[in-house]
Amino acid sequence: MAKTVVDPTYSEVKKSETEFEKSKEYIKYRRKWEENPKKHIVGDFPIHLDIESTSVCNLKCPMCFQSFNPPDKGFIDYDLFKKCIDEGVSKGLCSVKLMYRGEPLLHPRIEEMVKYCKEKGIIEVMFNTNATLLSKEKSRALIEAGLDKLICSVDGYTKEVYEKIRRGGKFETVLENIKNLQRLKKELGSEKPKVRIQMVDMPETHEYIEGYIKFWKEIGDDIAIEDLSDWNIQKEDYTALKDFACAQLWQRLIVLYNGDVLLCCADHFKEMVLGNAGKESISKIWKSPKLNQFRDLHINGESHKMKICRLCGLRAVMKKRKKIIKNEEMKE
Repeated sequence: MAKTVVDPTYSEVKKSETEFEKSKEYIKYRRKWEENPKKHIVGDFPIHLDIESTSVCNLKCPMCFQSFNPPDKGFIDYDLFKKCIDEGVSKGLCSVKLMYRGEPLLHPRIEEMVKYCKEKGIIEVMFNTNATLLSKEKSRALIEAGLDKLICSVDGYTKEVYEKIRRGGKFETVLENIKNLQRLKKELGSEKPKVRIQMVDMPETHEYIEGYIKFWKEIGDDIAIEDLSDWNIQKEDYTALKDFACAQLWQRLIVLYNGDVLLCCADHFKEMVLGNAGKESISKIWKSPKLNQFRDLHINGESHKMKICRLCGLRAVMKKRKKIIKNEEMKE
């Protein structure tokens, strides 16, 4: 039987835990996140949903599919978003990330979506952003809405490196936006959203990792270095990974802006659509015979029998995974 590895494809420096992260409900949810994949527990509903607020992005970064094969453009209908949340809260949905392929701050109702999730009892609400549109007004609205975590993708800590990679962004603007958010949190007496600043480890940035951590530790709450994944894989990998099963099969599903439901966080080109959240229940999709068959393949070390897994850049990352940042670096 393959071992289910609950291991993110990034290394993280955590400065400290918030009171929110010490709460009983948060600890219980994170324990379920760790244990369900290892014990192959399929709950009534995914623990987590990635709900794509929009597939549109305002930057064109060279390592991202948005620069060479952008998806069809669209914004999620608010009623579809509410349908997903309403079904999930009564069946064990713990966390929601309001993004997948695009920039969430482009969605005109992103603050309302955050607020709706929190009012319905979702434990952790988060999203990734390039922070170019994180104005003071937007920051205040997100704090007041109850956003728990904001993951800011910022490659580099100098104007030269950042603007070479985050094409279309201005380093000074992003830096000031993040600093303003942190100032507003203090003014409003809020520890949330917890701000994680991360970059992708690639040839253009690798030599700057140490400086990056040092620079952003003074500004962000957590710092992460993300492994580079190949989103444009053409050749299928038929290698059997006998000691690896993907944890996502017991944790999460992705809902695109049009309602299409995906299995894999790396399925940006919709190789495997499981159903549509606008036409059927997510719970039914989650517990479907088809998805259970996929789980069995992974448990038996036969993930290579699934096309989406043969095309997955994360498999290659997992095969050669190395920790970049050690816990000791957290100590000051």
